[in-house]
Amino acid sequence: MAITANMTTHEGIAITDAYIRVTNASVKKSESDWKLTYGVLIYKDKDTRDDVNKEQSMRIRNNHVDHFQVAYNLDATDNPIKLAYADLKANDQLSNVKDV
Repeated sequence: MAITANMTTHEGIAITDAYIRVTNASVKKSESDWKLTYGVLIYKDKDTRDDVNKEQSMRIRNNHVDHFQVAYNLDATDNPIKLAYADLKANDQLSNVKDV
């Protein structure tokens, strides 16, 4: 699962149709409630992500869209990865979000 989206990096670089994947998601108890924590990796496109020789060196950094912590409801019926994608799709730093 992945999405594509338009964004502007924390350095002010506009990117169109970046390929974005949630790489990890975990649920943890904080002091007063539960949190879903997830991270993402961003690439120019899927081919760049799939290229074993370039994958790590071609990651796009964007401090606005790389790591999140959101409230988690223990009654949630979806798995944490699906919930992370739902949250990511609603992120106001992304536009023209599409499932791929």
